[in-house]
Amino acid sequence: MNIKHPWVILFDIDGTLLTVDRKFNRPLIRSILNDLNINYPDMEKEGFSGRTDHDILSSFLIHHDFDENLYQELKSEYLKRTDEEMCSEHVIRHKYVDEAISFFDEMNAHVGLLTGNYPSAAKAKLKVADIHYDFKFGAYGEFNKDRNQLPLIALRKVENDLGIAPDPSKFIIIGDTPRDVECAKFAGMKCVAVTTGRFTESELAPFKPDLIISDLSQPENWFREISES
Repeated sequence: MNIKHPWVILFDIDGTLLTVDRKFNRPLIRSILNDLNINYPDMEKEGFSGRTDHDILSSFLIHHDFDENLYQELKSEYLKRTDEEMCSEHVIRHKYVDEAISFFDEMNAHVGLLTGNYPSAAKAKLKVADIHYDFKFGAYGEFNKDRNQLPLIALRKVENDLGIAPDPSKFIIIGDTPRDVECAKFAGMKCVAVTTGRFTESELAPFKPDLIISDLSQPENWFREISES
């Protein structure tokens, strides 16, 4: 029996579903770097948007020969303290998240995550933001430092989960950064760029997403536009 290919909707987390206050995240990371005697003085100036956790944390070890044992220690401490210390006052839950997720769930789309977060960091953030939807799968930053590889992971997961030959044109990545657009294009997927993160419409437009929206409201309208393009 042939299985009809569903739409596959891949939500980014940071800047798209929620935003973690940098006044929490940056001091947390600085404290961990200090505790582990990691020499990385410019962390506060560095941009994290759209990068994978694996890429970000490993980059801190440039003066430590990218020591794998130290990386694992740093990762473990970051995940532990994120889970223990993050609370609702540290996270902004973006508007219309439930509306968008429910729309795609009710149309029987295969709804997952495509995020630079480690899985447990993603879980902690979603929990604090009171987003409890049971996403079907995730392509996480733990699996590859290069965000462009995450859509390829999503393709393999859909193939394994649904037993179909995945069609990239039936995948939509919803994210807030140029890297979300770039990774979608790399895999031949569609991309909806949302300006709820730190990038404006004029900053996102040069990367040529299929659609730019100001928030996740009225998903039936922007889904119709992108699905017919």
